[in-house]
Formats: sequence, C-alpha cells, structure tokens
Amino acid sequence: MAPEFEKQTGNKLISGWGPSMGITKNAIPVRLDRGEQIDVVIMVGSSLDDLMAQGKLIPGSKVVLANSPIACAVKQGAAKPDISTVAKFKAALLNAKTVAYSDSASGEYIKNELMDKLGITEQMAGKARQIPATPVGEIVAQGEAEIGCQQRSEPKAVKGIDIIGLIPQEVQLITTFSGAVVASSKVPRESQALLMFLSAPQNAQAIEETGLVPASNKH
Repeated sequence: MAPEFEKQTGNKLISGWGPSMGITKNAIPVRLDRGEQIDVVIMVGSSLDDLMAQGKLIPGSKVVLANSPIACAVKQGAAKPDISTVAKFKAALLNAKTVAYSDSASGEYIKNELMDKLGITEQMAGKARQIPATPVGEIVAQGEAEIGCQQRSEPKAVKGIDIIGLIPQEVQLITTFSGAVVASSKVPRESQALLMFLSAPQNAQAIEETGLVPASNKH
C-alpha cells in the first residue's frame, strides 16, 4: 500500500521491522528507548497500549488496523499433520520432534497459556523453543524445527515452507495490530494520515492478502 499512499500524498515512506515486544535490538520499544527517529509504530495492540501509557505515543492517535490469527507450518514438501481439532493439534505437537514459536505475542501465548490448555507443558519442554528475532518460518524452512507456529501473516511471507492451517478456534488467539503516532514525531499530521489510509476499507483486500484480517472486515 505504500506506493499508493506516496502517490496520493507526496510523502515518502521509510519502513523498518522489529518485534512488538522483547529485548532484541530491533524490538520497537527498544528502538524508541534508544531514540531512533520514528514517526509511526504498527504493533501488537497491548504493547502499543503500554507505550501509550508511558507517554511515548500521542494520546488519541491509536488506529486499529488488523487482526492476526495463529497458524502452523512445516517445511515445503513435508507431511502436513492434521490440526483441525484440538485433539489432533495436540497430537501433532506431541508427535513432532521439534516445535518453534516466536518471541512476540503469539509465542508468549503458546509458551505461557496454550501448552497448559493442551496439558502438554511437560512433554513439550525438551523440544519446543522460542525463537528470538528470527521469523519462525525461516527456522522451519532451514529444517531446524519440524513444526513452526506464529501469526499467519508471518510464515505466509517465508519461502520454503507450507502453511498447514490455523490452530483450532477453541485454543486460537487473535492478536490485534494497531498503529499510533510517536510523541516525538516532527510530522504528526502526515503520520496520522498514513494510519487513516492503512485502515481505509478500500485497502482491506491488500491486508487480507498478507494473511491478516482487516479491522474494517466485520465478518
């Protein structure tokens, strides 16, 4: 969507990537703490709310952009286990030799809640690991994990893997991604215009193609 925004407004977008939480050098809170010149952040809603409460973002500038469900993937060409029900998903994790998950919202949920919900925390302790900074899909593509689980939009962008599908609804976590303007931005009006553009209904299809569910999509 960046080229269209630039065409409509004459503003040039410079984008960077990093986790919404954590202590790795590219994590958005860490980048703000070290004073990087950032105008807009797009991140997990709960982490964004924390930054807002700390006064690092402009009050009232938050715009909900999309919802993100968790999916699992295997290396391209590998057998795809059935994860369509809770029982089958649990069996797939137990049968896998190695499982990887992220160090952001989905991974924190998998580590701190999902394993307990499935009753397999102890069984998975030796073969499930959290991956800092690197996309989980890349770990799966390299053969370092048999199954990788992360928000669907993340593995969708990685080559060399096959997405199995979403984890069952009963244990699914939908993560909301929102954007807001950084308090130190020198172009707050243009920054807010970007967020309104990204959330516009006419851009819903572009968001859907990334594996996210647009906030403007009520279904």
